Amino acid sequence: AVVSTQSTGDHLECFDTVLDDEDTAPCEFATFKRLLEFLSQNKGSHEVLLKSVDEQVRKDMAGLVEYADKEAARRQSERIENQGGYNFQNSFTVPTQFNFG
Repeated sequence: AVVSTQSTGDHLECFDTVLDDEDTAPCEFATFKRLLEFLSQNKGSHEVLLKSVDEQVRKDMAGLVEYADKEAARRQSERIENQGGYNFQNSFTVPTQFNFG
């Protein structure tokens, strides 16, 4: 838990939230991507908000969306690893001798 350094401090600083924990905090890049996807469904709002954005900013935004996808994959991979990784069970026997004859 975070400890407040103020003697008369705000008692809310003493409590952790889901945003304070790296494992449970939502990914801000994924949130940004979902917002853009939501806005793109309403063409009027999307065009009004993005009409003043130049081409470089659009490219940067596309890069953020790509990063959001990579971050989502990284988090998924990390969750799988923390659960013990993938477990592939062999249901067949591997031959120890081969006859190519």
